[in-house]
Amino acid sequence: MAHGPGDEPTRRAIAKALRSKEVRDGIAAAVARYAKAHIAKGEGRGPSGQAVALKPLKDLETEFWTLRKPKDASAILGTRQRTVQKVTKTKKGTKVRTVEVTEYRLKGTSYRAGGQPLRDTGNLVRNLGARAEYAGETKVEIILTGPLYAIYHELGFDTDGPNYIPMSRKGKREHATGNNPNSEGLTEGKDYVMAWNGVEVPARPFLVPTTKEWSDIGRTIRLGLKKILKGR
Repeated sequence: MAHGPGDEPTRRAIAKALRSKEVRDGIAAAVARYAKAHIAKGEGRGPSGQAVALKPLKDLETEFWTLRKPKDASAILGTRQRTVQKVTKTKKGTKVRTVEVTEYRLKGTSYRAGGQPLRDTGNLVRNLGARAEYAGETKVEIILTGPLYAIYHELGFDTDGPNYIPMSRKGKREHATGNNPNSEGLTEGKDYVMAWNGVEVPARPFLVPTTKEWSDIGRTIRLGLKKILKGR
């Protein structure tokens, strides 16, 4: 007697196949592969299951003062004179004199402006994984694994502040949490900004496959199970 794809013998065979760790590992790998592809392409799952572009980092508009005159004069937003003490070492000792210097006001831009926070460092894609657990009958539960901050980016979050935000690679590299950045030789507006009232990070839903991707995963699973079930 022939049995259709939804009959009890077939369901038992599928359940048996899904109890196989090798089969479940294959399903988990497919889900993780799509999550990593979302990171690489900068897209994820929209509210209706469609593919949507993930929001890039916002451009932070800042200004700062510097003694270094830029080569492009049009970049100068303003100037001011300051009196500073200049220390010079000589053979006779240390000489201190007062000099007047010109400072230039420039626009600050983040070294990560327009970047994708999920992929900029590569840490998330390197550590993202998945495992599949048998949930009874013909059900499998997919559990994604990786850094804890992944779920925060998936859902979006707010902070109360204050938050130190590096603007330059120097600001990222040389600041130690809890220290006064000014005492670290960092310039506000150029190397960092402070979000005193916290920040709002938008949701970047990259973990769950889109409707089309789920369809592709299902097709792959059916083909694999077809071999295991010998064509039934």
